[in-house]
Amino acid sequence: MSILKTNSVQRYSLFAFLFVSITFIYVKVRQVRSVEPFIRDSYALSWDNYGYYLHLPAFVIHHDIGIEKRAWVDSLNNKYQKERPFYQVWPGQKNRLVNVYPLGFAVFNLPFFLAGHVSAKLFGYDADGLSPPYQCAMIFSALFFGIMGMWFLRKLLIRYFNDGLTAILLLLIGLGTNLYYYATYECMLPHIYLFAADTLLILLTIRWHESPNRKTALYIGMLLGLVTITRPSEIVWILIPLFWNVAGWKSLKEKFQLFRQNIFHIVILVFGMVAVGSLQLFYWKYTSGHWFSFNHTEGFDFFHPFTLKVLFSYKKGWLLYTPMMLLAIFGFVALFKKERKLFIPFLLFFIANLWFISSWECWWYAGSFGQRPFVSSYGLMAIPLGFLLSGLHARPLLLRIAFYTTTLCFLLLNQFQTWQMNHDILNRELMTKEYYWKIFGARSLNPEWNSLLEIDRGNIPPFEQVAAHYFCRQILFYDYENPKQIRTDEILCDTIGKDSKYSEILDKDHVYGMVFKCQFDSLTQKDHLRIKFEADVFIPNENNKVDLNFNLAMIGDRGQAYGYSALDIGTEETKKSNWVHVTKWLITPEILHRQDQLIITVLNYGEKVFVDNAGLTLCEPK
Repeated sequence: MSILKTNSVQRYSLFAFLFVSITFIYVKVRQVRSVEPFIRDSYALSWDNYGYYLHLPAFVIHHDIGIEKRAWVDSLNNKYQKERPFYQVWPGQKNRLVNVYPLGFAVFNLPFFLAGHVSAKLFGYDADGLSPPYQCAMIFSALFFGIMGMWFLRKLLIRYFNDGLTAILLLLIGLGTNLYYYATYECMLPHIYLFAADTLLILLTIRWHESPNRKTALYIGMLLGLVTITRPSEIVWILIPLFWNVAGWKSLKEKFQLFRQNIFHIVILVFGMVAVGSLQLFYWKYTSGHWFSFNHTEGFDFFHPFTLKVLFSYKKGWLLYTPMMLLAIFGFVALFKKERKLFIPFLLFFIANLWFISSWECWWYAGSFGQRPFVSSYGLMAIPLGFLLSGLHARPLLLRIAFYTTTLCFLLLNQFQTWQMNHDILNRELMTKEYYWKIFGARSLNPEWNSLLEIDRGNIPPFEQVAAHYFCRQILFYDYENPKQIRTDEILCDTIGKDSKYSEILDKDHVYGMVFKCQFDSLTQKDHLRIKFEADVFIPNENNKVDLNFNLAMIGDRGQAYGYSALDIGTEETKKSNWVHVTKWLITPEILHRQDQLIITVLNYGEKVFVDNAGLTLCEPK
């Protein structure tokens, strides 16, 4: 049967598909129309979305893959990305910039971008890559892939379940999981595109195993390449065609025999995967000079995954915010009993996918509703959920009623929490257990509840307002009266000091002053520290150009620096030719690993300045 063909006896699942699809469209259109600056300020294509998208105007309009001509991207930033930081690129080779985000998302969107480009020219809009026709085209693209994903899911489920159960499963996946949020309010992220592609990949895998042919093998390879250059962790999907229909050693041997009989198909599959996947490699080579260029601050820590936090934490627990998937996991038992040939490939994929997602150091995946990386796997997870539901007919009536009532409650909870998310009641990144239960069922937000959230590092109150909630201790103090306390690369002045004889000289030849380095978990077991730097500063000459800074950074397991922040201790607040007492505050970033190193430094890249009585105070939450 064609993956696009339907028939008249499948009407319930068709109605469910249409209902979910119309819901996706309605919610997105309502969002765009209700938020006045949605198009004007490019809400759909901002932050991470902007990075994924930026490949398209660079390639199609400006023929400037490496963004060597800064004028056009500066123009887009100034016009459509007001007050948003331009963090999506890193310096590359030969004055080129390397986009941090892989280009698979751009490949998905290329046909719709071209339609937007033509529309902009036809209807008199700026053909700059971000004017309204482009944004509308990208929104349409996301809705298209979300709807196609549901269509592919329907075609997949109808192979294993009757029409009525397929309809129920479409409603549960489409409206009862966080896929709903990423198919509507945040549809411009790549997860809904991957949901469609990965569900199609399962269908193609079934087709090839039913009737092996070269064209299907090529499509499987190209899809594997495309999803991998959209999110590299999607490489785990290779386990599905590799282990499909494997139920044990005997079937594993039969599978390898099937591969040997169709070895040319395997070559074609690998060719398709490499051909599409190499687009990313060539891009990295051109922009960075390296075949592999990983520019994210975070990385994978496969030996210390954050699995329990990913699954159960109040901050971003997958099964807390999408409890429907708890039923799908229970469904693996029913899958083992009823469809053994699916159990092993599905279980291997589930374990590998969970491992990859849990190993990402930013395991909470920034501002999001629940665990968004799992969305792409919901086509697969719908099948064990379906087998769990299909087995209920043999259970007592009360048990069936209780189970379906629980399932309905999970769907309603997802809808309500999505509403809370859209109304800024459910916080995108700072959730805690106390705050979760305070807002549970709430339809409005009491500002006093915000004190229950994790600290908002982007909106920190002055320390004086929260001092009662901290315990402070001084951990470092230099009055420079004992020369043995300083490093060999530091230099002292023995004639100028603040109420003393000695002070430290910082200039272009002696850049580094005080340096503090310590493992984070040896300082606190809490999630953050507020750090106060104090010093007396003297600038001897009013013509001296001073570039004095108080810096903080974390050093991770791989030696990467993250959470860098700096405060200027410049001439505006230091009176020249006089000693001035300076106080500066910094806060530690979200810690990736508690054993990471905290480094605090004082630096001067300018001309001569004297520093005395320098101290560090750590303030730990009570």
